[in-house]
Amino acid sequence: MSIVSSGADYRRRLKRDQEQVQDLREAAPEPVSTELADSSERRGNSRYKCEGSATFRVQGSTVRSWGTFTDLSISGCYVELKATFPVGALIDLELELNGIRAQITGEVQVSYPFLGRGVAFRNVSAENRRLWADMIDSVRPSIRKMPVTETGTVLPATSLPIILNAGAALQALADFFEAHTLLPKEEFMRILRKSQGL
Repeated sequence: MSIVSSGADYRRRLKRDQEQVQDLREAAPEPVSTELADSSERRGNSRYKCEGSATFRVQGSTVRSWGTFTDLSISGCYVELKATFPVGALIDLELELNGIRAQITGEVQVSYPFLGRGVAFRNVSAENRRLWADMIDSVRPSIRKMPVTETGTVLPATSLPIILNAGAALQALADFFEAHTLLPKEEFMRILRKSQGL
């Protein structure tokens, strides 16, 4: 067999395998789980989409599997891999995301045959808990603090307040420039809000 035909055969097999995985995903069976409650009701923590690498080993075994974890929370993650592990299996995970690596013990909570596992963390050391929190921070959307009025109304940080008293606003800005030469946007917004009693 020539190199060209073996390369073509390899690509055909690879494409066929990818199609089979896609077919499995589309016809995924109900997860096998020890929990009776709906998964959204069980989760007490926010989950974040990501794509990190995972090394997966059942405790007591020397065989390792590799996969990708595709979401994470402070209490667990979902690992995509073809290897099957039973619900309740205790596993050792080495997870890496955005240059951060943590070693965590977990328990398989849900199993989708040939697709992946939902894992809950168990007995996580303080150091690995800190590393895991750093991973979450690396994918968590940033939350900007919004200014709040005295009445508790949240104001968008970039919106201009309604100017009801133009004289007060102008005077507040003039007072500011008596002592300063530059006015950052955040300070400008604060001065305007204060001048209007917000």
